[in-house]
Amino acid sequence: MFNIPKQITQGDKITWTEKLPDYNPLTDTLSCFIRGQKALDLTGTATTEGWDFTIESAESETLTPGKYKTQFVVFEFGTDRKTLGTTELLVCPSFEKLTELETRSVDEIELEAITKAILKLASGAVSEYWIGDRKLKYQDLEQLTKRQQYLRNRIAKKKNPRTIGGRNVEIKFGN
Repeated sequence: MFNIPKQITQGDKITWTEKLPDYNPLTDTLSCFIRGQKALDLTGTATTEGWDFTIESAESETLTPGKYKTQFVVFEFGTDRKTLGTTELLVCPSFEKLTELETRSVDEIELEAITKAILKLASGAVSEYWIGDRKLKYQDLEQLTKRQQYLRNRIAKKKNPRTIGGRNVEIKFGN
């Protein structure tokens, strides 16, 4: 319904036009509210065919990479507010200023931390360890290996959603 791009890159200038036949750009105001880790409010510039929107380079540069929601609101005759709908927007980082980029999922990061903890615990090197922002003490090896296997299965399932619980399933039909 809306023409705002689904994905933008930090630092890029973004322009688009919204055409809404039920509303008059000469008497109505169309606004776009972008919300996520940061907020950005835009008001469309009325044209004879709709509203032009621009996110300037400096504005998109301030948006933290991640998922955002956008909400379009029309103010009929400048006062009567009506929400028209929402969309999702993905803000991608500009590689220009990055020295590194984490591409692993949260599960993959946790799996690596658990595997390191298992190795340290199994060697007797530690009795407490950190996984993410949690400090764990004296957790037995069995609990850690269960979590490790759970994460491995979950990662495998996300990479290949056609698998069922990481097991092969055989179904036979016939006489």
